[in-house]
Amino acid sequence: MYSPHIALLSAVQANDTRHNATLRFQRRPTDNVYTDPRLEQLIVYRALLQHLLQQKTHYDHERELELQRLERFRCEGVNERRLQIQEQVVKKAQGMLPGIVFKMRNEMDKLKRFLDIDKDRELRQLDTALYDHCVDLLHNCQSTLENLH
Repeated sequence: MYSPHIALLSAVQANDTRHNATLRFQRRPTDNVYTDPRLEQLIVYRALLQHLLQQKTHYDHERELELQRLERFRCEGVNERRLQIQEQVVKKAQGMLPGIVFKMRNEMDKLKRFLDIDKDRELRQLDTALYDHCVDLLHNCQSTLENLH
């Protein structure tokens, strides 16, 4: 059954959505300020390292859970086939870590070189919070990788 109220409401919502979409992409006067490409690069490094650190933490946790499950299966006397499957699951979780660690070390080296190039501390002056966060993230990643050994 056709209802003019529903048709009017959906037309207003669609129009409102289109209006909001155009507002989102319109430039505001403050958008004319260009950001320094070095800051954008710093943001990219930060995002990559955060993502890799989260992945490493996730797979470390996953590996520990699967090892605990394997030990529980052994204590319970589960059949051999189930133990083999669980051992494969542990190996897969363990197998994810070397690639993540490799990528993390590479990105850390890139960020260190990027920060070392900035001898005059211009980046820190442009965005102190971002710079400090990147340095802290670098230290966190370094301590995480040192715990591997």
